[in-house]
Amino acid sequence: MLSGIYENSIDAKNRIVVPQELRSQIVNENGEVWLTYSPDACVRVYSCEVYDSLVEKIAKAQSEGRDTRAMQILFIKPARKVVLDAGGRVFLSSDMRDRAKITDSGEGKIETAVVGNIDHLEIWLKAELNAQTQAITEEMGFSELRSIGLT
Repeated sequence: MLSGIYENSIDAKNRIVVPQELRSQIVNENGEVWLTYSPDACVRVYSCEVYDSLVEKIAKAQSEGRDTRAMQILFIKPARKVVLDAGGRVFLSSDMRDRAKITDSGEGKIETAVVGNIDHLEIWLKAELNAQTQAITEEMGFSELRSIGLT
Protein backbone atom coordinates (compact mmCIF):
# COMPACT_ATOMS: atom_id res chain seq x y z
CA MET A 1 0.00 0.00 0.00
CA LEU A 2 1.25 3.44 -0.92
CA SER A 3 1.01 6.10 1.76
CA GLY A 4 2.75 9.15 3.11
CA ILE A 5 3.44 12.72 2.05
CA TYR A 6 6.92 13.50 0.77
CA GLU A 7 7.79 17.15 0.19
CA ASN A 8 9.89 17.78 -2.85
CA SER A 9 10.51 20.28 -5.63
CA ILE A 10 10.69 20.31 -9.42
CA ASP A 11 14.19 20.69 -10.80
CA ALA A 12 15.19 23.01 -13.66
CA LYS A 13 14.48 20.22 -16.18
CA ASN A 14 10.93 19.70 -14.87
CA ARG A 15 11.72 16.44 -13.12
CA ILE A 16 10.63 15.29 -9.71
CA VAL A 17 12.16 12.58 -7.55
CA VAL A 18 9.89 9.69 -6.66
CA PRO A 19 10.88 8.84 -3.06
CA GLN A 20 12.71 5.52 -2.72
CA GLU A 21 10.13 4.22 -0.20
CA LEU A 22 7.42 4.62 -2.84
CA ARG A 23 9.52 3.84 -5.89
CA SER A 24 10.18 0.30 -4.78
CA GLN A 25 6.42 -0.34 -4.67
CA ILE A 26 5.34 1.27 -7.94
CA VAL A 27 8.13 1.06 -10.53
CA ASN A 28 8.42 -2.13 -12.58
CA GLU A 29 11.66 -3.95 -13.44
CA ASN A 30 12.13 -1.68 -16.49
CA GLY A 31 11.80 1.48 -14.38
CA GLU A 32 8.39 2.31 -15.89
CA VAL A 33 5.26 3.95 -14.50
CA TRP A 34 2.17 5.56 -16.03
CA LEU A 35 1.42 9.27 -15.56
CA THR A 36 -2.04 10.64 -16.15
CA TYR A 37 -4.46 13.37 -15.16
CA SER A 38 -6.55 13.29 -12.01
CA PRO A 39 -9.98 14.73 -11.24
CA ASP A 40 -8.10 16.61 -8.52
CA ALA A 41 -5.43 19.21 -9.23
CA CYS A 42 -2.58 16.71 -9.32
CA VAL A 43 -0.82 14.20 -11.56
CA ARG A 44 -1.49 10.54 -10.84
CA VAL A 45 1.31 7.98 -11.05
CA TYR A 46 0.33 4.33 -11.48
CA SER A 47 2.31 1.14 -11.62
CA CYS A 48 1.97 -0.58 -14.98
CA GLU A 49 -0.01 -3.38 -13.32
CA VAL A 50 -2.56 -1.07 -11.69
CA TYR A 51 -2.88 1.13 -14.78
CA ASP A 52 -3.48 -1.92 -17.01
CA SER A 53 -6.18 -3.04 -14.60
CA LEU A 54 -7.88 0.38 -14.80
CA VAL A 55 -7.80 0.27 -18.60
CA GLU A 56 -9.35 -3.21 -18.56
CA LYS A 57 -12.16 -1.97 -16.27
CA ILE A 58 -12.85 0.99 -18.57
CA ALA A 59 -12.85 -1.28 -21.65
CA LYS A 60 -15.24 -3.71 -19.93
CA ALA A 61 -17.58 -0.88 -18.96
CA GLN A 62 -17.51 0.37 -22.54
CA SER A 63 -18.28 -3.10 -23.92
CA GLU A 64 -21.27 -3.23 -21.57
CA GLY A 65 -22.60 -0.08 -23.23
CA ARG A 66 -21.70 2.31 -20.44
CA ASP A 67 -20.57 5.82 -21.28
CA THR A 68 -16.85 5.89 -20.58
CA ARG A 69 -15.94 9.15 -22.35
CA ALA A 70 -15.05 11.01 -19.14
CA MET A 71 -12.81 8.17 -17.97
CA GLN A 72 -11.13 8.01 -21.36
CA ILE A 73 -10.55 11.78 -21.38
CA LEU A 74 -9.15 11.78 -17.82
CA PHE A 75 -7.21 8.52 -17.68
CA ILE A 76 -6.51 7.12 -21.13
CA LYS A 77 -5.95 9.95 -23.61
CA PRO A 78 -3.41 12.00 -21.60
CA ALA A 79 -1.62 8.97 -20.12
CA ARG A 80 2.07 8.41 -20.78
CA LYS A 81 4.26 5.48 -19.89
CA VAL A 82 7.54 6.94 -18.67
CA VAL A 83 10.85 5.60 -17.42
CA LEU A 84 12.43 6.99 -14.28
CA ASP A 85 16.01 8.13 -14.76
CA ALA A 86 18.96 6.81 -12.74
CA GLY A 87 18.21 9.35 -9.99
CA GLY A 88 14.63 8.09 -9.58
CA ARG A 89 13.24 11.19 -11.27
CA VAL A 90 10.28 11.43 -13.60
CA PHE A 91 9.81 14.18 -16.18
CA LEU A 92 6.53 16.13 -15.96
CA SER A 93 5.43 17.48 -19.34
CA SER A 94 3.98 20.98 -19.58
CA ASP A 95 0.41 19.70 -19.94
CA MET A 96 0.77 17.56 -16.80
CA ARG A 97 2.26 20.48 -14.87
CA ASP A 98 -0.47 22.83 -16.08
CA ARG A 99 -3.24 20.37 -15.21
CA ALA A 100 -1.83 20.02 -11.70
CA LYS A 101 -1.18 23.76 -11.32
CA ILE A 102 2.51 22.98 -10.87
CA THR A 103 3.79 26.26 -12.23
CA ASP A 104 6.45 28.70 -11.18
CA SER A 105 4.97 31.51 -9.10
CA GLY A 106 7.95 33.68 -9.94
CA GLU A 107 9.91 32.72 -6.83
CA GLY A 108 12.06 30.19 -8.68
CA LYS A 109 11.65 27.00 -6.67
CA ILE A 110 8.43 25.03 -7.24
CA GLU A 111 7.49 23.26 -4.01
CA THR A 112 5.67 19.96 -4.55
CA ALA A 113 4.50 16.92 -2.62
CA VAL A 114 4.44 13.29 -3.68
CA VAL A 115 1.55 11.58 -1.91
CA GLY A 116 0.93 7.85 -1.58
CA ASN A 117 -2.77 7.08 -2.03
CA ILE A 118 -3.37 3.33 -1.60
CA ASP A 119 -2.70 2.09 -5.18
CA HIS A 120 -1.20 5.16 -6.84
CA LEU A 121 0.88 8.26 -6.21
CA GLU A 122 -0.21 11.85 -6.61
CA ILE A 123 2.11 14.73 -7.46
CA TRP A 124 0.76 18.02 -6.09
CA LEU A 125 1.83 21.61 -5.95
CA LYS A 126 2.44 21.81 -2.20
CA ALA A 127 0.27 24.91 -1.75
CA GLU A 128 -2.62 23.28 -3.63
CA LEU A 129 -2.40 20.12 -1.52
CA ASN A 130 -2.44 22.22 1.65
CA ALA A 131 -5.47 24.20 0.40
CA GLN A 132 -7.36 21.02 -0.57
CA THR A 133 -6.56 19.39 2.77
CA GLN A 134 -7.71 22.48 4.67
CA ALA A 135 -10.96 22.71 2.68
CA ILE A 136 -11.79 19.03 3.21
CA THR A 137 -10.97 19.24 6.91
CA GLU A 138 -13.22 22.27 7.34
CA GLU A 139 -16.02 20.71 5.31
CA MET A 140 -16.02 17.18 6.69
CA GLY A 141 -13.79 17.11 9.70
CA PHE A 142 -13.40 13.53 10.77
CA SER A 143 -17.08 12.57 10.46
CA GLU A 144 -16.37 10.23 7.53
CA LEU A 145 -13.70 8.43 9.54
CA ARG A 146 -16.06 8.10 12.48
CA SER A 147 -18.80 6.72 10.21
CA ILE A 148 -16.60 3.73 9.37
CA GLY A 149 -15.23 3.32 12.88
CA LEU A 150 -11.75 4.77 12.43
CA THR A 151 -11.88 7.40 15.20
